[in-house]
Amino acid sequence: MDWSKTKTIFILAFLVLDVYLAMEFFELRDKSDYAIIQEATIEERLEAEGIVYNDLPEDINKSFYITAKSKDFTIEEVAKLEGQRVELPKSSLEGEQSFRTINMLLDKPFPLPDVNTQSKITQFLKDNVISGDQYHYWYTDDQKNSIICIQNYNNRTIFQTKNDHIGMVILYLNEDNEIISYEQSMLEEIKEVEEKESAITALKAIEALYKNNYLTPNSEVVDIEYGYYTHTPLSNQQILAPTWHLIVEKEDKEKEDYYVNALEGDVLQLTE
Repeated sequence: MDWSKTKTIFILAFLVLDVYLAMEFFELRDKSDYAIIQEATIEERLEAEGIVYNDLPEDINKSFYITAKSKDFTIEEVAKLEGQRVELPKSSLEGEQSFRTINMLLDKPFPLPDVNTQSKITQFLKDNVISGDQYHYWYTDDQKNSIICIQNYNNRTIFQTKNDHIGMVILYLNEDNEIISYEQSMLEEIKEVEEKESAITALKAIEALYKNNYLTPNSEVVDIEYGYYTHTPLSNQQILAPTWHLIVEKEDKEKEDYYVNALEGDVLQLTE
């Protein structure tokens, strides 16, 4: 036997074995690291990127779509409102007897106090607006010196964009912080679609934003609320999806609104 050749064969065999074992080691290590990353919870991933949120709403056991019809206000019913008069749009047709949106002018300004303002707004809505108990304060538009009130269904908000008013009361103020007029639109004949199922959790809605790259590092979910929303309002019949509405404050303190379908988990719309 040629010992020199045998030694060379053994050395080559061990080298091949070492290369094979090294490849197996690195492959297993990569898989292990990947598994650790995959096992990180959404809470851990959000925390790692400095994304925070406050206390989350409770889970929604039964969730469903709703349908609704845009109300047509008649001249007869608005004429019954005391202390105010309807301002007909210039574009209205002669003899037209109903309107999707009405603009009402108050005979006397309605003052709003500096304290308990929202309760006073609630009182004004109940006493002066058609089905006013179906609306609640939403936000104040300082640029237009107006107050936005939005319609509810079963104590759930019917979310809308600033451009699509399908169930909203806009209160217009003067310089003395008094209501002098308002604009109203409304949904009626609201019905629930029979099929019902559990909604995704509020945390899952946050995760949907995160996975779609809407949450940037060091941002904060400052508010999250369950309600109904349609991102394509129709002229009359509306179909509204159960929806999570999230307000996100970016690192630069700018706020953005997001809507996540509470059944499908899809991000419906981003608005400024």
